Amino acid sequence: MTQTVGDSADGRQPAARPASPPTARVISIIELLGRSSTTNRPDAPNLAEIVRSTGLSRATAHAIMGELVDHGWAIRDPADGTFSIGPAFVTLARTTVDADHLTRWARPAIHDLAARIGAPVFVARRTTPDTVTITDRTGPDDDTAWFTIGQTLRLRPPICREFITGASAADRAAWIASAPASVRTRLDLVLTAVANRGYSVERMTDEHLTMLDALPALSSASDQLRSRVGDLLAELTRIDYLPDELTGDVAAVTVGAPVVNPGGQVVASIVACPNATMPADDLRALGTATRMAADAVSRALTPARQSN
Repeated sequence: MTQTVGDSADGRQPAARPASPPTARVISIIELLGRSSTTNRPDAPNLAEIVRSTGLSRATAHAIMGELVDHGWAIRDPADGTFSIGPAFVTLARTTVDADHLTRWARPAIHDLAARIGAPVFVARRTTPDTVTITDRTGPDDDTAWFTIGQTLRLRPPICREFITGASAADRAAWIASAPASVRTRLDLVLTAVANRGYSVERMTDEHLTMLDALPALSSASDQLRSRVGDLLAELTRIDYLPDELTGDVAAVTVGAPVVNPGGQVVASIVACPNATMPADDLRALGTATRMAADAVSRALTPARQSN
């Protein structure tokens, strides 16, 4: 059973607890610094930009940044007053990676897959019930600017379908219902096709690529704007391929296969990025290779393998 919108990222039901606004403020700043520290986004924010992006007061943002700098979780460039992730946070993150079984097994899997297909591959990980984050990538450098480590995507139609295919009937219906009415029938058929073959395919069209190029700029946008862009993406593009459409030459931007934890929840996906037109049989072979890589990670996540 796929993780539902009420589940935590590790498959357990979240414990009821009061909200913690102070914690949320710190998290929002750390996430902003993390997004700004990726290789393809050298846009370290200053205090005014932190205030604007997070909605915090200047006094609150100043106090938080002071603490983060004092503890080494952030550093401030004295030349221009910008902030970035600090060495203490980087050290902590690297330490936790060693105990992260998903990262441990997914990293060699995507390296092997990228070497086999000669194209970039990334890991998209479910980080909240309705968000996935790109946590690792490898493969040839290219001009594909629409995915970077740290990039977040909302789990809403029409993208990230491999996270939904094994959901309960109620959760699947709710996810489909959040799409524009004009694409719901096709989306239902596509989810069945994705579940049967084990991978989803993002088609390569001019409209689709334009929308994907816009995704990095939406990381700090409002939920309403994100929702509208998702609706436009669904309305302007042909979603995935049904079985009888995989004939002749076909175009694919990405091919994604789910990673399932021992509890049966889809916790991540392995995503290959061919960004090319190819014979349908070649796309099937690529999809099978991607699915096999994801299946290998899923098997490695069992408690027996983790204890070795």
